[in-house]
Amino acid sequence: MRVTVVTGSRADYGLLEWPIKLLKADPFFQVNVVTMWGHNLPSAYYGIEKIDTDLLLVLGDRFEILGAACAAHLNRIPIAHIGGGDVTEGSYDDAMRDAISRMASIHFVTSTSAMARLTHMGYRNVHLVGSPGIDYIKHFNWKSERPYGKPYVVVSYQAETLDGGNDIASLLSSLPDKRKVFIMPNPDRGNDAIRYAIRQYETEHGGTVMHDFLPHDQFLNLIYHCDEFIGNSSAMLYEAPELEVKTRMIGKRQRGRVIPWGDGHASERIVKILKYTHL
Repeated sequence: MRVTVVTGSRADYGLLEWPIKLLKADPFFQVNVVTMWGHNLPSAYYGIEKIDTDLLLVLGDRFEILGAACAAHLNRIPIAHIGGGDVTEGSYDDAMRDAISRMASIHFVTSTSAMARLTHMGYRNVHLVGSPGIDYIKHFNWKSERPYGKPYVVVSYQAETLDGGNDIASLLSSLPDKRKVFIMPNPDRGNDAIRYAIRQYETEHGGTVMHDFLPHDQFLNLIYHCDEFIGNSSAMLYEAPELEVKTRMIGKRQRGRVIPWGDGHASERIVKILKYTHL
């Protein structure tokens, strides 16, 4: 089976790494990974429109993934969707996630509440597999020495895209007197104002570190050793609880999302279901 896995941003790539690894290890699958980082919705659509594949595997809710899913749907390519049924009330990703689920043929959900929501909406072929991000945490050798000797906090704050506002000013004013490590926001509408505020904060206070991107193993190690993880990143619900990291959620972007279930075997379930499900 030819499987095309689409990653739209750093946010979904870390969660897809372990499913990709296991798919590639199984000779039944021919795996092609398409990276849509930095694409807008139309370019993501055209990037997938001509691809010849048996299945599109996607995760989450970003506009890049919506564009890819629309192209697959219109070309009669079955879609397997990881993470449908979640809720993020403060983000336009909420509606896009539901739209992707509507086009998908196979649904891999990460919580019982997500499964109940999709089932209630009338979807079939819904499978509770758990979070593949937890697979990576449990099986990959990501843990290493502290990246900074002194205590530090990690800040990852994204735009509140549904209403156009943000809480970055109040967030910055509430930061503790420790080293600050900023993970800069994704290219969503409103991210420029957040980036500007962070750079102004660095100019006025100094002693900060800013990352546009970190490999997933380095990101996990960074938050594992931090004193506090602050912001509104989905990682505060998807990875931080498994690492037992102290978090402080700001704003309403992730409102309604639940901590996913996982036992380290979600990717194995995904591979098995894809292998034996008739599309």
